[in-house]
Amino acid sequence: MVEVWVRQIRDLAYDAEDVIDAFILHVEQQHNKNIIFKIIGCWSQLEDRRRIGKWIEQINRRTKDISACRSKYKLDVSESRQDSGHFTEDLARKRRSILTVEELDIMRFQKEATEVANRLIKENETQRQVICIIGTGGMGKSTLTRMIYNRADIKNHFEVHAWINVSQEYQVKDLLLSALHQVSWRNDESHSELTIEYLEGELQKHLQDKRYLVVIDDVWKTEAWDQIGASFPQNQKGSRIMLTTRNKDVASHASPSTNHHELQYLEESDSWELFCKKVFPSGTCPDELVDVAHEVVRKCNGLPLAIVVIGGLLIGKERTRDAWSKVLANVNLQDSNPCREILALSYTDLPYYLKSCFLYLGLFPEDFQIKANRLIRLWVAEGFVLARGEEKMEDVAEDYLEELIQRSMIQVLKRKYQGGPVGTCRVHDFWRDLAISEAKNDRFLDIHGKKYYSTSGMTRSRRLAIHSINTNQNVHHFNHKFRSLLIFYEDFEISKWRLEFEESTKMLRVLELEGVDLWGKNLPKEIGKLILLHYLGLRNTDLQRLPTSIGKLMKLQTLDIRGTRVGSVPKAIWKMQQLRHLFLITSGLMEFQKVHVSREDLPRDLLTLHLPSFIWMDMGEGLANYFVEFDCLRSLRLYEKLALGNDSLKSCLPSSLTELNLKLCQLEHDPSAVLGSLPKLRELRLGASSYVGREMVFSAKGFAQLRFLQLSYLENFEEWRVEDGAMPNLKHLLIRHCGVLKMLPNEIQKVRSLQNIELFGMSKALVKNVKENEDWNKSVIFFDD
Repeated sequence: MVEVWVRQIRDLAYDAEDVIDAFILHVEQQHNKNIIFKIIGCWSQLEDRRRIGKWIEQINRRTKDISACRSKYKLDVSESRQDSGHFTEDLARKRRSILTVEELDIMRFQKEATEVANRLIKENETQRQVICIIGTGGMGKSTLTRMIYNRADIKNHFEVHAWINVSQEYQVKDLLLSALHQVSWRNDESHSELTIEYLEGELQKHLQDKRYLVVIDDVWKTEAWDQIGASFPQNQKGSRIMLTTRNKDVASHASPSTNHHELQYLEESDSWELFCKKVFPSGTCPDELVDVAHEVVRKCNGLPLAIVVIGGLLIGKERTRDAWSKVLANVNLQDSNPCREILALSYTDLPYYLKSCFLYLGLFPEDFQIKANRLIRLWVAEGFVLARGEEKMEDVAEDYLEELIQRSMIQVLKRKYQGGPVGTCRVHDFWRDLAISEAKNDRFLDIHGKKYYSTSGMTRSRRLAIHSINTNQNVHHFNHKFRSLLIFYEDFEISKWRLEFEESTKMLRVLELEGVDLWGKNLPKEIGKLILLHYLGLRNTDLQRLPTSIGKLMKLQTLDIRGTRVGSVPKAIWKMQQLRHLFLITSGLMEFQKVHVSREDLPRDLLTLHLPSFIWMDMGEGLANYFVEFDCLRSLRLYEKLALGNDSLKSCLPSSLTELNLKLCQLEHDPSAVLGSLPKLRELRLGASSYVGREMVFSAKGFAQLRFLQLSYLENFEEWRVEDGAMPNLKHLLIRHCGVLKMLPNEIQKVRSLQNIELFGMSKALVKNVKENEDWNKSVIFFDD
């Protein structure tokens, strides 16, 4: 009965959302009309308002009926809501005090990772070998493999590295293309005309004379190995392929059993140790909880994923026998799939504000590498993120992401730097299947693809993801009430799909078209009718022009045209008051634009701005006074010449910046004194021709908050001096192709926080100096000569 009641509430909420959106749409459309059309449309307005009024009356009646039903049948959901519906500072402190998921992985796999790594780098075995990591789902195959892949000794031993995710649904061409991009740094403008035979030949050519390491992750069938494996040459250079699979037949087909490493279910003592380290900061279970905790662990049957998931759930519970016994009672030991039972329990336990965020993950394709910033922007655009005092929505969303990670519902693939924000993440197959199942029951989403295609989208689903199109599937008839459309199918030609902006998409809040074939290289002018749109993703499309009507999207928060061929942008963009993230760096032939903007028109909440060289902002006082107007700005990327001295540079950079990326700026004076004084700067990237001088001096106490530093393609950069006390919190240093840099400053060795140093394309003299200097900690340095 409770399920029926909840479904009625959900349908009522959807209908209420429709009424509110219809009213907002009506008001905005009237606001945009000129006076003549407003007069002519008076009668129509009255009819629209009467219709909306009737809808509201119907919703009020249904609300009373649903409330009466709850009273009649004495339905009580207050306990579960109270238990899971709050985010407290106490819970946040608890999660911060325990080991992170990554730290747990290191402790658990350290011995195995060293064993497999030693097998990979055996110098006396020059023949290419395939090492197979075998284990059932949830054992940690990919986690162990990624730990090995990212080790300094592995990075330094192999000249070339590539990681390919296969999974159940794959396209051979896409896999080969991914590998080629990683080993050759090439990025073909058009992929459609490339054949599998061509890609195989290119891989052979680029790898033939190199010692390479390739990971082929999550292989389900022997056919997949046969289709991919032959592309990697037997070159007698000591090359290795690591293959992960759940299927022993696949492993036996790919390599002899002597090269197999099979992950085992955990023994009782190891299960207990993993559980305690996950749940308790001290790693020790309190005496009063030992018996019930042992019973919880026993129900996990030695499966690591189940242990860390239920541990993540218990962290948020009171440390009492009663609270833990309630969790234990909900785990059915007799269930044919106890892991799924535990995962479902963990989902049920989620606070309400996290459930939508979790279900949203089901929209992404299997094993998809999700950029964390993209996910956060989507969550904010969808309205999932609750206001929390004066904090930015993106900061709250980042906390949501970290909480799902600590609950082991999301896997971190890469952080921007050790201990820093998430860079990319993914969802385990088990969790993704659960998200899709729950989301479809709630009419939360629908997926158009080979595996998950259904017709529920024709009725009430709010979100649609297109992964592929089969000839017998017709996408023209999907309902007009969906709020989000995300397309992950690069061969999808949207011009062949009759997307009617006036009806089928008028309620859209999110339109994500990254990588798809657009309408004859341009967006139709009708895009301006999507006045409720919050998010427009056009990255890496073949787009050449933005229509001026885009200026009507006054609720837009994110506009992303990176990697397109757009040569100019409508000036009306700068008057979109709700813009928070604006990505304008494209690969098109740029038309120079001088944009006159008044201070009053600027989007005051702008957090991210990526600005190309063809746009020059003029507010009457020049560039130096432009960026400081964005007093919330955190991420700034400039690809343009800045004819500024240090005084002017200092005055044009807001103190709120946490991330700065400069390229082609041609700064003639050492900018490090100015940049080092930015109080919140955590990430700094100085790219090609950003600085054209010979010397940089990082002064003491400079860059106090810097965590990540990248210096790339600085052709004249010969000497780098770092004073004691500079960059005290630096964790990751990356230097690429600064060919005339003579040596690394010895003072960098004194930065205790430094975890990684990566050197690519540096002079032989510098590399030799570092390798021969005993004072350098070689375990943190990656070389690529």
